[in-house]
Amino acid sequence: MAYDLSEAFEAIEDELISSMVRNLRRHQAEETEQGFQWEQWQALQLRALDDYRKRNQKKFPQRFKKLNAQIEEALRKSYADGRTEQERKILQAIQNGFKAAVQPYSSGAELEGTFFEVNDRKLGALIEATTHDMERAEYAVLRRADDQYRQVIYNAQVYANTGAGTYKKAVDMATRDFLRAGLACVEYKNGSRHTLEDYADMAIKTAGKRAYLQGEGAMRDEWDIPTVIMNKRSCPCPLCAPFVGKVFIDDVWSGGNKDGVSPVTGLKYPLLSDAISQGLYHPRCKDVHTTYFEGVSTPPEGSRYTAEQLDELAERYDAEQRQGYCERQEKRYSRMSKYSLDEENQRTYAARAQEWGEKAGKYEQAAKTIHSISAENITENQKNGVEISDNSGIINYRYSSDVRAEVQKAVDTEYETMTAIFGKISTISSVEPLTWGLKSTYGEFNDNSGVLAIRFADKKDCLKKLAQKAAEMKKDGKWSTSHPMHVIRHEIGHAI
Repeated sequence: MAYDLSEAFEAIEDELISSMVRNLRRHQAEETEQGFQWEQWQALQLRALDDYRKRNQKKFPQRFKKLNAQIEEALRKSYADGRTEQERKILQAIQNGFKAAVQPYSSGAELEGTFFEVNDRKLGALIEATTHDMERAEYAVLRRADDQYRQVIYNAQVYANTGAGTYKKAVDMATRDFLRAGLACVEYKNGSRHTLEDYADMAIKTAGKRAYLQGEGAMRDEWDIPTVIMNKRSCPCPLCAPFVGKVFIDDVWSGGNKDGVSPVTGLKYPLLSDAISQGLYHPRCKDVHTTYFEGVSTPPEGSRYTAEQLDELAERYDAEQRQGYCERQEKRYSRMSKYSLDEENQRTYAARAQEWGEKAGKYEQAAKTIHSISAENITENQKNGVEISDNSGIINYRYSSDVRAEVQKAVDTEYETMTAIFGKISTISSVEPLTWGLKSTYGEFNDNSGVLAIRFADKKDCLKKLAQKAAEMKKDGKWSTSHPMHVIRHEIGHAI
């Protein structure tokens, strides 16, 4: 639902720009012996601007009204989904032996009615705040479109007077900046400006998550279960990763006391509100917590990331951020190509859009292939290893017949990640032999004669042993990381 609404707002912005550019194409300046008659053209465009404004004010408020109704519907559905899913989990936990502190509705119908009234008010306040902010942004985009149109009308003559050349080139110069940025009608506190589509995407996703968490929290509040744990997922953002696997008292949505004491066991936990004040649940946050059933849920120690996993998560997050930047650049140049009047500019911007699209594809592939490979999940019954060798100046690698599939996948992943980021990887002819290496039964690493070799001993726990050896070297200051897959990266790195 959030994705569909975001697309709808993007279509509105695109329609505003398209209508503006159609007017600019329709009322081109006439050539005379004295050149372009810019004064006549400006008068014509100002009349067109007046029609453009009236048409937009008549057309778009009705569409905004329908979209805002859909936003309210989506938030109410998220709230209901959160309540339903949480009730299912609580009942399942009770079947597994969880002892709830209280039974819901135990204080009578009057208290029950008060409880639901309070939660309905909270949901209503969230819906009202979200739709109010969207209405302000919707009004702002229409004002922004008017302002940009008027600015283009006057800037086009300025650029023409500076020798821009043709009418089309002058108009393209006048529209270039706003086409790059879009109708950036929303300004954040830090001064950055955003389009209606981008703001709607952020606002709806953020509000939808809060409505869902509010629904979950209301059900936990009924059962007096305020303990929650931050879930572990494949790629948390750096702001949220430190909180993963930690148990909190939810004093935001579940009615937990500010003293941080669990009503079930009497144990004390940190407050969720404190974590939020430190960056948890920022806009567009994908992380989420779930109920922590004391005595039944998995202990939090097993839900936290290791230092090595955090390193890889940071790599993936970086690749995703670079991918997002490339995609935004691709969209900007595609918009400039689509709405430029000059054919040469159209071709130039289209080529730039293609370049950024290719870069985005590389980072997308890199983000998909970077994943946490811990010693525990790839050492079960693992045998032998893998050899990476240099043939004709290109890195090639082969596996011995008894190399386990888990190891092959691990090495494939690392190699694909490197090539996705750096392109084809070639070796150089004068590779100096390493002066250090893990010369043991657990692993041997050398590049004598230009060969990059990674060999693991025929032991089921060889990667675990390798990690231990690497940790020892790190402690002695001989190596910068303790993760075994960094060995593969390091050796391939010589080729780069």
